[in-house]
Amino acid sequence: MTEHIQPSTSDEISLKDLILKIKEWVAYLKTQWWKIAIAGILGGLIGFVYAWMQPITYTAKTTFVVEDGKSSGGLSGLASLAGQFGVDMGGGGGGLIAGENILYYFKSESLVREVLLSPWDNTKTFGDFYIEFNGFKKAWSKQLNFEVLKISENKSRIVYQRTIDSLLNILVQKIIKSELQIKKIDKKAGFIELSSIMRDEQFSKRFNEQLVNIAINRYVNLKTQRQKKTVDILQSRVDSLTLLLNQKTGISAALQTQNSTMDMNPIFRTVPTIKSELALREKNMLGSIYIEVVKNLEMAKFTLSQETPVIQIVNNPIYPLEKYKYSKLKAILLFGSILALTQLLLLCVFKWYLNQVKE
Repeated sequence: MTEHIQPSTSDEISLKDLILKIKEWVAYLKTQWWKIAIAGILGGLIGFVYAWMQPITYTAKTTFVVEDGKSSGGLSGLASLAGQFGVDMGGGGGGLIAGENILYYFKSESLVREVLLSPWDNTKTFGDFYIEFNGFKKAWSKQLNFEVLKISENKSRIVYQRTIDSLLNILVQKIIKSELQIKKIDKKAGFIELSSIMRDEQFSKRFNEQLVNIAINRYVNLKTQRQKKTVDILQSRVDSLTLLLNQKTGISAALQTQNSTMDMNPIFRTVPTIKSELALREKNMLGSIYIEVVKNLEMAKFTLSQETPVIQIVNNPIYPLEKYKYSKLKAILLFGSILALTQLLLLCVFKWYLNQVKE
């Protein structure tokens, strides 16, 4: 029995059909070229307007390198001596901002807020000036009292404290997200570059410098606060011992003088002699303690100097600052291409829909 194999029908199209389909689509798109061109021209106009409306920005850059102080291994002996007096001579605290953490530290909200509250001149703060040249005062004055926007005058008033904090938070978030950049130029060398990108050239430079100064002072204080506390404790004990030693020296001298002027009768010399010996012993004991504490104090000061980080400014921002303006040609090509491709896609979808309806 002979079986006849029927040719199976499938949805697969041949190469010839594919070529015909492509020609059909190309022919269709050629007839719609003017729509694509109009979309491209419209996109170019939008790009031109967008670029024209973008403000000129000025970039101030400060490059610096941080070299952490290293503790000396030979200090363990004297550290143990200081421990006998309840004093900690361990390494300086600084783990919170060690390594890569310093990059996040320079973009912390508290740091930017402190800069904005710093005096710009005798009449305004950095925050006041920032509000003015960014046009926030005009926009916010429609909802808030004009006087409230003067941070320099109202930041200490309880009645305006919540409002001022809210406005400052808006400014801080805007600066951190779009106007402040911090990065390491070279991981091995440890060079760090801080850039502030602002609409006002003078503000960009001064903001950058103020931020670096405040950040460095905070950084050094945080890195050395533990060892500095040790130095302060030892200095206080040295001062106390000095006062006691002076008192005992005066008492011992007075007793010796008194003892030398007493009657030669041993009965009358016994009590002053004992007091004199006790005073002399206490003075010698205080003297020995004083010498050890002074040694520990000097070693603690040396340790503090070793652990204090050295922050060297390599490059400061100088006028004229780097100026940037969004390219009109770049915006025209970008927006024109996007709208032209969008129109092309829409035409293809519409053509496909028509074909489905016909079928």
